Amino acid sequence: MSNTYIVLKRTQIYLDDRQRRRLDRVAQQTRRTVSDLIREAIDARYATAPAADFIEALGAGAFAVWKDRAEMGSTDAYVRRLRQGRRLDRFAR
Repeated sequence: MSNTYIVLKRTQIYLDDRQRRRLDRVAQQTRRTVSDLIREAIDARYATAPAADFIEALGAGAFAVWKDRAEMGSTDAYVRRLRQGRRLDRFAR
């Protein structure tokens, strides 16, 4: 089971009667909320490219979270210690 939480912000928009009727009809047919349909339409129209998401995550500090962990030493050395001998063990079987 996932413990992912999505923070939503309430936003008010104005729709004409035709737009609202169309959304209501699709919501009823698909058993989804009007809000969900609007969020999906926004994502489809204004979604960023995966590369842009990656670059944004880099800027936000989502990567290299262990870089300041002095007790681990070099991350390369840490990974090598974890993998030590495993390649040879595979061929010995």
